[in-house]
Amino acid sequence: MAHCAERIEATAEAESRRVSSTQSSWDLESVYREHCAFVWRNARRLGCDEHLADDVVHEVFLVVARRLSEFRHQASVTTWLFAITHRVVQRLFRDRTRRAQRLESYQAELQAERSVLPHARSDAGEYLRHLLAQLNDTQRVIFILSELEGMTSAEIGRSLGVKPATVDSRLRAARTKLSRMIEREHARERSHVR
Repeated sequence: MAHCAERIEATAEAESRRVSSTQSSWDLESVYREHCAFVWRNARRLGCDEHLADDVVHEVFLVVARRLSEFRHQASVTTWLFAITHRVVQRLFRDRTRRAQRLESYQAELQAERSVLPHARSDAGEYLRHLLAQLNDTQRVIFILSELEGMTSAEIGRSLGVKPATVDSRLRAARTKLSRMIEREHARERSHVR
């Protein structure tokens, strides 16, 4: 019985030395050299194209570099690497899907903007510039700052060095003048249609 216990103890000690020596010689470079092809192959098997598989290998070994000291050899290296590879592939696919959805949404918005008669938008801009040119300089500046830039009367007053009440009265005058000009032009258009 004592002989059996000694053998078990010797075997455990030998195993401990083997794991210890394996761990000390186990560095990122050797793990990469031995298992790079394994990671790439399994990235492909998990659905990555060649280009994405290269990215997966890169990401996996970044994780390995950060977590190498935590690996306790409780599972095989390939099991550990496969688990990391699987998580990386899932994350990359999820990120790609989100990016594609955002891009699709952006393109749809852009298309919608473009479909609103591009010439109508540029015509509207020209028309606005035409109307603004009819205002005196002070009214034009106040109208632009208030209506187009969204500044408050107090902010405009501070930037122009006038009282907010003065800003308000000049803004009212600009609005009134613009409304009258627009009404006159609409009346002219209606008379041409008849």
